[in-house]
Amino acid sequence: MDNLLNEGKISQSTYELFNGEIDEAVADIENQQRDLLEKMNGKMKELEEQAKTLEMMFANFEIQHVTGEVEEEVYQHEIGPLSLGLETARSELEAAKEAVNQLSSGMQELASDMSAKEEAEPQPPEKVEAPNPEIKAPEEQVPVVEIKDSSSDENPQEEAQPSDTVAEEQEKQEGQ
Repeated sequence: MDNLLNEGKISQSTYELFNGEIDEAVADIENQQRDLLEKMNGKMKELEEQAKTLEMMFANFEIQHVTGEVEEEVYQHEIGPLSLGLETARSELEAAKEAVNQLSSGMQELASDMSAKEEAEPQPPEKVEAPNPEIKAPEEQVPVVEIKDSSSDENPQEEAQPSDTVAEEQEKQEGQ
């Protein structure tokens, strides 16, 4: 695609259209990989539990055989399938772990390939806009509230009155 664009065989809009479709397809594949990875992790947990249960049954059966609770004939009849089940669960677990590792590493490789591709992609020229002049808002005059000490004041009923500006407040104080 890059070569076709660079050689002028396709337009920038066609390049962007195909790139968008490719990116969508890659995103779909990544989502499917994540879903598969979650399912595989769930299957691994099931297999781990199954192997643990079979190991406990196997150990319990061995103990019962050694203590004489289980006759030799029953032991010989049951130990084979138990051993086979345990061996199968362990090999399935190993296969699942290997598949998860391959899938995880494949996802990491895909992610690094995608980031390398994004860095190498030709970018359309950026539009340059004229700078906006800075608009300053007029400064607000904050009203000042004078609080008089009622203990020294002759008129205790008088409430604090807001002044229009700080300058007016200072003029009032200087005039007193």
